[in-house]
Amino acid sequence: CLGTKNPFFKFMVSGKEVCFERLGCFSDEIPWAGTIERPLKVLPWSPEKINTRFLLYTNENPDNFQELYTTDPSTIQDSNFKIQRKTRFIIHGFIDQGEENWLSNMCKQVGHFPRPT
Repeated sequence: CLGTKNPFFKFMVSGKEVCFERLGCFSDEIPWAGTIERPLKVLPWSPEKINTRFLLYTNENPDNFQELYTTDPSTIQDSNFKIQRKTRFIIHGFIDQGEENWLSNMCKQVGHFPRPT
């Protein structure tokens, strides 16, 4: 039982929710918060604040990425993306910006796989 003297009590108050177009709504209740894995009740940041980017490297452009926008399908259609090829995602975490040398080097390394026949 949590008492009001518990220092984490302020994080255990429930009932907040945030909604984002195209992604839906997230609350500060289970499973998004209040679990062992996510003990703090913190709502997610907006997609605009996070600024997720999708940078495509392929055999045709191993040194320069093509930026794909989920809100503009033409950026995918006009890119070197091929649905019949294996696609790998490298998720760098929240500290890096996505254009660091180790990321492009890793893309080059994992991109060395046989072309489909």
